[in-house]
Amino acid sequence: RELELQELLAFINDNGIENVVSLTSDVHFTAHVNLSPDRAEGGFTDFKPLDEFVIGPIHAGSFGPNYMDTSFGAQYEYEMGPLSLGYERWANLAPEVNELQSFGHASVSETGELHVKLIGIDGSVMYEKLMTPIIVDNSDSSSSTVASDSTESTGSLELPITTSDVFIQSGEVSDSSINIMARCNNEAGSTMKLWLDGAEMDSTDVNANTDFTHTFLVDGLSSRTKYSYQVQCIVADGTALDSMEGSFTTAPGGDDEVEVSFVWAADLAGQGYGRNPNFSVTNANGETVTGGYIVFDTMEALSPDFALFQGDLIYADGAIPAAINYTNGTEVLGTWVNNPSKDFVAVTLDEFRANWKYNHGDDKMQSFLAKTPIFVQWDDHEVTNNWYPTEVLVNSPLYEGNVSADELYNRSLQALIEFNPIESEFTYRSQRFGKHLEIFFPDFRSYRDPNPDNSNPTLTDMMGPEQVAWLKDGLKSSSATWKIISAHDPLGVVTGSEGDYDSFGNEDPAILGRELELQELLAFINDNGIENVVSLTSDVHFTAHVNLSPDRAEGGFTDFKPLDEFVIGPIHAGSFGPNYMDTSFGAQYEYEMGPLSLGYERWANLAPEVNELQSFGHASVSETGELHVKLIGIDGSVMHEKILSPVVLNDSANEESTSSGCVVVVSCPLGLFSLFVMMMF
Repeated sequence: RELELQELLAFINDNGIENVVSLTSDVHFTAHVNLSPDRAEGGFTDFKPLDEFVIGPIHAGSFGPNYMDTSFGAQYEYEMGPLSLGYERWANLAPEVNELQSFGHASVSETGELHVKLIGIDGSVMYEKLMTPIIVDNSDSSSSTVASDSTESTGSLELPITTSDVFIQSGEVSDSSINIMARCNNEAGSTMKLWLDGAEMDSTDVNANTDFTHTFLVDGLSSRTKYSYQVQCIVADGTALDSMEGSFTTAPGGDDEVEVSFVWAADLAGQGYGRNPNFSVTNANGETVTGGYIVFDTMEALSPDFALFQGDLIYADGAIPAAINYTNGTEVLGTWVNNPSKDFVAVTLDEFRANWKYNHGDDKMQSFLAKTPIFVQWDDHEVTNNWYPTEVLVNSPLYEGNVSADELYNRSLQALIEFNPIESEFTYRSQRFGKHLEIFFPDFRSYRDPNPDNSNPTLTDMMGPEQVAWLKDGLKSSSATWKIISAHDPLGVVTGSEGDYDSFGNEDPAILGRELELQELLAFINDNGIENVVSLTSDVHFTAHVNLSPDRAEGGFTDFKPLDEFVIGPIHAGSFGPNYMDTSFGAQYEYEMGPLSLGYERWANLAPEVNELQSFGHASVSETGELHVKLIGIDGSVMHEKILSPVVLNDSANEESTSSGCVVVVSCPLGLFSLFVMMMF
């Protein structure tokens, strides 16, 4: 039947017919749906966007919201059904739950504006939209208004990528070692020297083969000790270029009962939003911070012991133009200026390297990295959007001809190792920080099966059997109070869409594809009595606290422990969502903040200028083992926080001696449900 619909949509488009709207019902929930060629996945895009308003039932059982067909880019702009209020999706709720019963009202003004309201049977307006018509000049069948150009000149000279002579950063810190990475930005063959606490520690020669980068492994250090370091680049004539002074503190030993704090971050310079010298934010202290990647100034002020970089720290698959308009999904809100800019999509090794140089050239990022050891993971945009091993990009608008994702992967991996504090190998790993904390760093990208297989009823790998065995063994053998999984793709939130589901979820309550791997892990945690496992994640470009619970699981599997997942980002990129949720393991939002939460379109791609939708995470473990998680705006304001008390096992009997408890404090932005209540009632 979609072929018939395609014929109709094509006819409307080809004949310049404007202002077509669909009013519908039948599905027993309330919604506003938008069809758009920009999101169409069926290979047909020659049609005009179309709005469809859904009502009902007026007096019958309520269900849904239903799953969406994406052939013509359909997506929910608003939805209200049993699942929206925390009931089962197909609950068949009686009219007694009257907030799920609805009808529609539409009016056309004298001047031609269309006002559509979705109204509860109590008369309250659940959702409304005012639509201004497109007026066609019949004399030449052309619209009387024309969209403005998407970019404009910055009117200023292009700024340099970097102003530092030597770039430095540290990472992979343990209780006795650290990696220190540096680059000679003069791009000349040099002798690179490392100085630690004022003494020369190591040296090597660098050249174009590694783009003038090198990572030093420093070991034999004392735990819980602060060190200072500096790197020098000496060219053939003896001229020495010095880095700024860096510092780091080694991790506590495995038995040390000490406080540890860290931040986690992801999604930098995406969707064309790069280094804007005019970008300005007034932080929580009332200070105005201007220019570049402001988030690093805010994170540095917290003095974390280390940072987790969860991926998408470059967008190799996206240009950063000199100027870009940003919208709320339907209208232009402003123009974002990038200076310096980046005018290419990475294909060659040097182009992947150039992406890292672009971001590292930001002064605020360099200052943060000089003072804060990092642990680096990657996701898709270090290579290309939603890539997987063996993928061939056919007729992609980003590349010429057919391109092997594996070839892009190999070049990207070399650049990632060169430009990050990774000595020689990039893989999954874990790190202990005192008595109460161990962090696990899986790789959800390099070992996965193809994304199109993620709706199959049979197992589709995300980590692969060897990595799953490693994670199981690590969680079981860890004596740390808290076992944190730094999950650079979320466990409960759906990413991607039909045919390209990029994480575990797939919008189907059945346990399918990669969810079978997640089920295996959750069952192992439960069967082995492993407590205090938490997931910290990102990738989805909105902020959230998600809880997985067997009490809500719709996939038929309930033998697992509830699990909290905290979602951050972007730190400096376009904002979207909140995304739809996969309910196989009972995932639900405890807190959510994205464009839709503030009344914008769900997939609006808002610029960092709307800074209340940009965020990072901060976590600390106290001396007594309490875990305090904060989701923080780039202005330093706390958006959401939760304190988790650990479940403590009696080792002699392997029984719990205390049950877990928590205190939740939410400040400032309202969650989506609260916002809707305010708007609707």
